[in-house]
Amino acid sequence: MEERKVAGYITLIEPRTRRGLIEYRLRIVTLGGERITAYIRELPPWLKLGTPADITVVSVGGKLLVDRISRKSGLHELRIAPTIIDEITRETFTVMSGRIDDKFFSIPILDDYLVSRLPDKVPSKVYCIFSESEGGLRILELISEREYRIFTNARRILNKIIGNEKRINEYVKGLLEDYVKEFD
Repeated sequence: MEERKVAGYITLIEPRTRRGLIEYRLRIVTLGGERITAYIRELPPWLKLGTPADITVVSVGGKLLVDRISRKSGLHELRIAPTIIDEITRETFTVMSGRIDDKFFSIPILDDYLVSRLPDKVPSKVYCIFSESEGGLRILELISEREYRIFTNARRILNKIIGNEKRINEYVKGLLEDYVKEFD
């Protein structure tokens, strides 16, 4: 098992099932711009899209598994914004034009991965994860409306489960205590 430490931003959290168990596919963009896909069984409560994190991954059977994850200090969270794509121009390089918060933008998409994530039809609504720096606006991830809805619904369900877990544990503890009392 090869261990690797990376620092970067979580740009996609995708719930999925594997052998009847829930796992989450995390897409991470490192601070150097590398894209990594890793899998985790349980999400820490603080983890959300655009969060900076320090992550230790191990390679098991050609797949990266998250061994440890912690929130990275000193970096701000990235902006996630609903974006309307009005036009995609594919010439020497791809340019995406549209609106964010009713403001027009036009930005070159130089990353082949992001080009592959562009919608087939325009106008189209997507969610973009943006990084803003002195060099301007940069898109780190394009998330379809469907993917975003799946993620937000899964997060809501997970929060309900976590909230109810304490009550369930107290109920089971009470049942066990009553059961033990019957034999005293």
